[in-house]
Amino acid sequence: MTLESEALDQVDRKLLSLLVENGRATSFALAEAIGRSATAIARRLRVLEERGVIAGYAAQLHHAALGYPTIVHIKITLESQRKEVLEAFEAAVIASPSVVRCDLMSGTDDYLVTVRTRDLSHFAEVHREELSHLPGVTRMESGFVLREVVTPRLPGGMLSP
Repeated sequence: MTLESEALDQVDRKLLSLLVENGRATSFALAEAIGRSATAIARRLRVLEERGVIAGYAAQLHHAALGYPTIVHIKITLESQRKEVLEAFEAAVIASPSVVRCDLMSGTDDYLVTVRTRDLSHFAEVHREELSHLPGVTRMESGFVLREVVTPRLPGGMLSP
């Protein structure tokens, strides 16, 4: 069963919204908030997990509290779009311990890579020891985040009917 074959109803949307706010909420707490039985909510959760709507559960870490407050986005251009160049780059960036996100992009840049570092001098070290060794790179342009305005969340309306 895929998401396309079965639309989410209002209860599913409310359930997902509550889980986004608190992924540790119990079936009992969710049931109370929604006005259904804990058994019914547990059943819905299982179905949403089986359908792949709920991909997993994870703790949200506060990177600054862990000593990595500096966020740097790096736009990367590769020498070509050949399959072997893309695959070599992706394998290397996956192995890079400072990379927290990497997206293949459309437009003039090939990838947008995000790293977390302790400070500017630590970024210089990451640049020298990790980023400069990524294969196939012809250009990198770094941008430092001054302040996070919107942190990861669901786009508005995603859980609306």
